[in-house]
Amino acid sequence: MIRRLLHLFICLLVVVFLLGPRTPASAETPVGFNIDHRVIVAIDAPAAGVQHLLPKGWVSMPFPAGPVTGANILFVFADSKLQLDGEGQPLSPATRHAIVLVGMARKVEGDEVRLFVLRIYSTTPEVDPYGVSVAAEMSRQTQLIGAENGARTSIYTWKMHVAEAQSLDFRLGYTVGTPMWGPDEVFPHSATTPEFSRIYRIEQMVDLVKSVPLEMDRVSEMTLTSSVPALAGILDGSEEIVAVMDVPVYLRHIWLP
Repeated sequence: MIRRLLHLFICLLVVVFLLGPRTPASAETPVGFNIDHRVIVAIDAPAAGVQHLLPKGWVSMPFPAGPVTGANILFVFADSKLQLDGEGQPLSPATRHAIVLVGMARKVEGDEVRLFVLRIYSTTPEVDPYGVSVAAEMSRQTQLIGAENGARTSIYTWKMHVAEAQSLDFRLGYTVGTPMWGPDEVFPHSATTPEFSRIYRIEQMVDLVKSVPLEMDRVSEMTLTSSVPALAGILDGSEEIVAVMDVPVYLRHIWLP
């Protein structure tokens, strides 16, 4: 049962990522491609803290189904190994570290639902298509312990510094499971310019490490702490981790509608 739900999750990528208008391929413009290793942490955070990052006229809502049911914000820890422009040429720099905050919202007038990119902490803030990037210094370490054919433990640490005395620390340890591979399409919008969106066509390998709705948990250790004032309303100590996903292979083609 869990495997079937996980397969559905990968095909839909948190279900709501498929929400949004479909655009005919003839009207699309390719603007980039990237290869990442990502870790996604789904959090049930104070609603007011998430709402503060949303545009006027939109109300935060939790993800309604799947392994992240009940979470209202995703922290995406992205290690981009290669970034290309729309013509297939490497960006300068061609790599980056970023922490991307993503949330769902419903329009106050009507029933439209969108996925919003709320904020991006990035080592390349000048690349800012959504208008939400903040410059940050980051370091990342990974470690894999155990025999190749036996139980293995993955340890993942991430440190971010935005300014003096403003930092975020994330550490995750978990027993490695069997990942699944699947395609997806995503239609994220900008929190500063709600009508701006991009189209992501993705292929990815996902290991669902933890899901409270599915009653599964292979996490051995996890901490997420922040002294960044802009995140104080989200990570205030009352937040709850709903799900964790390790995405060691993430291939994304980016298009403009």
